[in-house]
Amino acid sequence: MNVHPKISSFGAVIVLLIAISFPLRAADLPMVAGVEWQPFSAQVWRLIEAAESLGSPFGAADKTALQAALNSSGDADAIRRVQELLDAHCLLGVSINPEMRVKVSQGPAKPELMEQGWRQFLVKVLNESGTTAPLVAVSPNAISLFDSGAANTSSDRAFRKRGQTVSRKPADLWLDLQTFDKQPLRPTLSGLAVEYRIVQLYSRDTGRREAKISFNVGQGTQDIGYRNDVDI
Repeated sequence: MNVHPKISSFGAVIVLLIAISFPLRAADLPMVAGVEWQPFSAQVWRLIEAAESLGSPFGAADKTALQAALNSSGDADAIRRVQELLDAHCLLGVSINPEMRVKVSQGPAKPELMEQGWRQFLVKVLNESGTTAPLVAVSPNAISLFDSGAANTSSDRAFRKRGQTVSRKPADLWLDLQTFDKQPLRPTLSGLAVEYRIVQLYSRDTGRREAKISFNVGQGTQDIGYRNDVDI
């Protein structure tokens, strides 16, 4: 895929398009029926508030449609409508099975990043286990260039022991990522069958790039039979 600069009224913004290697085309994320409406709708309201506080609010049309659905009685159509609206903003989908094994898939949101800037995306979490553990995102491309106490990220802890030299080329370490777990969102998963979280991605470089992103809900939740990472 080609990278094209996007122009806004605030000047030129270089947009990074992540090269998709798996899957070749993102599939629609699964819909969940029979969701507990009151806690689900409350979580979505907090999500809307969080997006605004991060400076990445939903567009006017999406926000109006979400508010209309959330202010309804919460029937099956409303549950589906909320998911349809939010899924369009999901870069990734995370499925947690009853044994707490994690599988990751790519969502429909365009994987475009801004050079030297942060972008927010949604993550759809299908939680069959009901776990209320923290959801952690890591990437070998987000390991810190220098091993210091100030650079102790989730990716550092996952892929590098303290004092160990990074074997990757610096050019591969172009990404930073983190989940947004502060107010108004909760620091852990809610235990609902479906919920939406925010992942923040930062690109150091411009151009076409590939990254491997994985999720877990604690040590041992990865399984060889379940793909807990995705190359995007």
